Amino acid sequence: MSFELSSICLSFGGASIIKNLDLAAEPGEIICLLGPSGCGKTTTLRVLAGLERPDSGTVQIANRTVYSQSVDVAPEARQVGYLFQDYALFPHLTVAQNVGFGIQKQPGAAATVQTLLERVRMLDFAQAMPHTLSGGQQQRVALARALARKPQLLLLDEPFSGLDTALKVQLRESTHSLLKDIGTSAVIVTHDAQEAMFMADRIALMQQGHLVQCGTPTELYKHPINEFAARFLGEVIDLPGYSDGSVITTVAGEFDGADIPARSPVSVLVRPEDLMVTVQDGPYTIAHRHFIGSHTLVDLSGRETNLPDIQLSVPTALADQLQSGQRVCPKSRSRHPLLILT
Repeated sequence: MSFELSSICLSFGGASIIKNLDLAAEPGEIICLLGPSGCGKTTTLRVLAGLERPDSGTVQIANRTVYSQSVDVAPEARQVGYLFQDYALFPHLTVAQNVGFGIQKQPGAAATVQTLLERVRMLDFAQAMPHTLSGGQQQRVALARALARKPQLLLLDEPFSGLDTALKVQLRESTHSLLKDIGTSAVIVTHDAQEAMFMADRIALMQQGHLVQCGTPTELYKHPINEFAARFLGEVIDLPGYSDGSVITTVAGEFDGADIPARSPVSVLVRPEDLMVTVQDGPYTIAHRHFIGSHTLVDLSGRETNLPDIQLSVPTALADQLQSGQRVCPKSRSRHPLLILT
């Protein structure tokens, strides 16, 4: 195992922050801790790093127990790299000195620094001072410094926050590629579901200190365990429906519902991409169209029929055939809903 957290509990001032958390990863695996602010993500990261001591439970890193009721290995002896949210570069040291700070006494340290700066495309800035760098450049230097000691596990706390969208996308790609090339196991804290789906082999979704669901991005997106997971991983559309004991009927068509009692009103959750617009006299009216390039966002109004308003992404070539005020009907592409709420 790259790491294993077993029955971790931690409280601050009587408030429970982490509640009986179990989580493990294989060597080379990237895990994203995803969830809203205050759910315990960063605290879990700090427990792995040895910066917080759990009230109970055990922590193993690279098959070595680093915390239990009888063991407490110091942070610097855990073979863990930590990339802080603010990067925490030493302002009085050059880029090269920052990267080599923890390995300056090791044989071949200079060569290691040069190799890492090449990998993060910062070799030309080796003698620059941190205050002269952009946020993205500082992030790359901090990543190189965290990797310099060849950690068994790399911890990254909101590594792309505060960056503009284009740079964020670029750094996600380069960081993911670097981690996979080196084969370093990593745990990344984020509140951004798209970021987690891009970066993670598996996502650990947290809520109020609990692990809600853990699985691949596809599993969490397509098969959420509950409404919180469904909504946190992406946009959902809530369709009112009615069950006859085997089929749920909605305005967007019929869905399988064999486990739902007959004569039951339900809500069917679907992803917007699972619905299409059919040009027929239906219960919805096209309110607005928003051209965004290859696709157009089409707002469907159901106010007259007390149905929820819907916004769908439609290929622009098809959306050009739709007109404001036109009556249409949404249609599901599948009989299998994302989730059924009773």
